[in-house]
Amino acid sequence: MAEIFYDKDADLSIIQGKKVAVVGYGSQGHAHAQNLRDSGVEVVIALRDGSKSAEKAKEAGFEVKNNADAAEWADLIMILAPDQSQRALFANDIEPHLTPGKTIAFAHGFNIRFGYITAPEGVDVIMIAPKGPGHTVRREYEAGRGVPVIAAVEVDASGSAWDTAWSYASAVGGLRAGGIKTTFTEETETDLFGEQAVLCGGTSRLIQQGFEVLTEAGYQPEIAYFEVLHELKLIVDLIWEGGITKQRWSVSDTAEFGDYVSGPRVVDEHVKENMKAVLADIQSGAFAKRFIDDQDAGAPEFKKLRDEQEAHPIEKTGQELRKLFAWQQTDADYTDGSAAR
Repeated sequence: MAEIFYDKDADLSIIQGKKVAVVGYGSQGHAHAQNLRDSGVEVVIALRDGSKSAEKAKEAGFEVKNNADAAEWADLIMILAPDQSQRALFANDIEPHLTPGKTIAFAHGFNIRFGYITAPEGVDVIMIAPKGPGHTVRREYEAGRGVPVIAAVEVDASGSAWDTAWSYASAVGGLRAGGIKTTFTEETETDLFGEQAVLCGGTSRLIQQGFEVLTEAGYQPEIAYFEVLHELKLIVDLIWEGGITKQRWSVSDTAEFGDYVSGPRVVDEHVKENMKAVLADIQSGAFAKRFIDDQDAGAPEFKKLRDEQEAHPIEKTGQELRKLFAWQQTDADYTDGSAAR
């Protein structure tokens, strides 16, 4: 069993005694920065010159520096830029200003695990990863609660990197809920696998193919949408609250029996073998190389796949049906697709 760390296990004064630069002011960036500040930490926001996020950060009361100046100023640099941007940002703006005794921190281990970033001698490398989106991390902190975190240390040059990591985790509210030790390798490989095999890739394909089976059999697209997509939230909420057992307890006996007898027909041993192949590509670095090589080339494969998937018939059906919901809310970061990019 994992050992759980709480606020009582951390020394908040450690991070309060450091100057922290948060690189990026997106979903995670704004949450880390605001929670740190509210915990008594000196924080600046690091952004590239001309960033559209600078005005948001200034409106929130933060000093904004460019990446290089922030790296020069800070004792700890938390890098929350997208995975594909971190390598160049680090090499050009951060690494030249890293001196022994400083710390670089991440919320995802991708670039360290696959060797795209290597810290200079004498620099601590840590990870603090809240297990929730930034808006939830901020909201829970403001409510006096927290989102669980996982933490790792890749390089402990100072001998006190773990103390720094837990102090940071406490300051963003994570140790109110609990923190778990991991490694950069474990976090990265399990995170990518979860996204690809279950949370994003697996779920998306299951929904799309369920929709296709029903509509190709002559059922109305609107009815198919409700049955394979809309109601999924209800099921996932139950699983989130109490595991698969609570979900099965909450649904009808008919649905529960169908779960037992038909689930293994859809997701069979072939699916498990395919999942193992996905994991093998992650572990070997093949997926990371494919992603980064594509990004370096201007993301032609990524953009082609995105366009293809956004053209799936379930997307048009959903856009029309969601207009009927009296309770519909428009997310602050996303509307109907292209507006978010």
